[in-house]
Amino acid sequence: MRKPPAILVFLGVCAALLALVPIGYLGLRLVEGFDKAVAEILRFRTLELLGNTFLLVVSVSLGALVLGFIQAWLTTRSNIFLAPVFAVIATLPLAIPSYVLALGYISVFPNFSGFFASWLVLTLATSPFVFLAVSAALVRVDTASEEVARTLGLGRLAVLRKITWPQVRPAATASVLLVALYTLSEFGAIALLRYDTFTRAIYNAYRGSFDRTSAAALAVVLVLITLGVIWFERRYRGDYLENRPALGKRLRVDIGGLRFVAAALLVTVGVFSVFLPVFSLISWSIEGLGVIDFIIVINALWASVSLAVLAGLLIGVFATALAIWNVRYRSKWSEFFEGASWATHAIPAVVVGLALVFFGANVTPWIYQTTVMLLIAYLILFLPNALAAIATPIAQVSRNLEEVSQSLGTPANRTIMKVVLPIAWPGILAGMALASLAVLKELPATLLLRPTEINTLATRLWSATEDLAYSSAAPYALMLVIIAGLPALALNARARKALSEVKG
Repeated sequence: MRKPPAILVFLGVCAALLALVPIGYLGLRLVEGFDKAVAEILRFRTLELLGNTFLLVVSVSLGALVLGFIQAWLTTRSNIFLAPVFAVIATLPLAIPSYVLALGYISVFPNFSGFFASWLVLTLATSPFVFLAVSAALVRVDTASEEVARTLGLGRLAVLRKITWPQVRPAATASVLLVALYTLSEFGAIALLRYDTFTRAIYNAYRGSFDRTSAAALAVVLVLITLGVIWFERRYRGDYLENRPALGKRLRVDIGGLRFVAAALLVTVGVFSVFLPVFSLISWSIEGLGVIDFIIVINALWASVSLAVLAGLLIGVFATALAIWNVRYRSKWSEFFEGASWATHAIPAVVVGLALVFFGANVTPWIYQTTVMLLIAYLILFLPNALAAIATPIAQVSRNLEEVSQSLGTPANRTIMKVVLPIAWPGILAGMALASLAVLKELPATLLLRPTEINTLATRLWSATEDLAYSSAAPYALMLVIIAGLPALALNARARKALSEVKG
């Protein structure tokens, strides 16, 4: 087994240890009130929350997988017209925070709430994760095997199931893992749509009665669910595929008259996921035009963008190191530390924030309520976002190139810098863009950890929303959507570039 470079191990271990801080905080709370925590876990209410959470996670994951896969296949492999336009539309929901999407629906349909409402909003919000991953995988599929299967008499569905799906399954399941963890940790949209899950119960325990022990007990259950989801995904995912030279042409499948049905489907998805919430925000903004303080808006915009860029760079460095360590030098230790980085992703951001408040006040007071502490929170929360996007392109770099480089006497560190990183760079940029996008939309941890002089678009939006001042909140929400749309479009650039290479 090859020995990984020390810098990879150091960065990977640091990232994992930081991610474990919230779990340490939960453990401390459980030790302080063990009997009460056990009683909380054994309550019938906890079983009800477990059922609600499980139902929502499974349904959203399946919904996002089906919707994202259909969008990806239609825009990359079918002869549907305006494919590049539909590819951009499929990515745009990334720019809209789920709580803003929920507010858009509530403003139009006041009684919009419950399980179906939560499922619809979260499915529309998370399907771009699947679309981006599957699109990137589909354009790398060697279609020669598909052509051979067709000549042997297999139908289109059989080819899709037996030939195409096994090749894109690792990317698809990795993105579904991200969807599942996103759903597990979601609070804003769930609270607005009044559907009881663990995140809402934890938030109510903290805010309503400041019952830290009960909240910690529920958060522990959430962590165990997360570990179960990760275990299941790894068993089903399969091995990543390396890039191989295409032996066949990248032909588009002629779907005939179904092109119009497919286009209508994609247009409908775009209306419900993008047009409706944006139209709602524009209407609110027009109503609040006379009360807008543009200086405050610009300051909030600068704070949001600067934090997103800094956090994206930081997360990109740690995620790349951890991905290279686990993919190119896989071992039990690399798998353990990668799993540790994922384990805390489902902990609500409010719990992560409170854990870092406790940690900063008692262990590192010199960085308490500073930008550094806020960046650490973003690293803990969104490292998996980047890791899911970066691991696949790194795994697809041919190992033969590394072996040739090392046979010429090039050290492992230099090989990574000169061979692996340049080839995987588009995927690394995509991971950094995903992390920056998540930071732009993050709310609870920012509220708890930001320096007093910093207000982001999200915090300004939330403050106005708490006062039910939707017309005042709309300008911040609309600006947030516009700014978040930039990295969303950047993520789509890879798909559009791939589309230009598709022949037929």
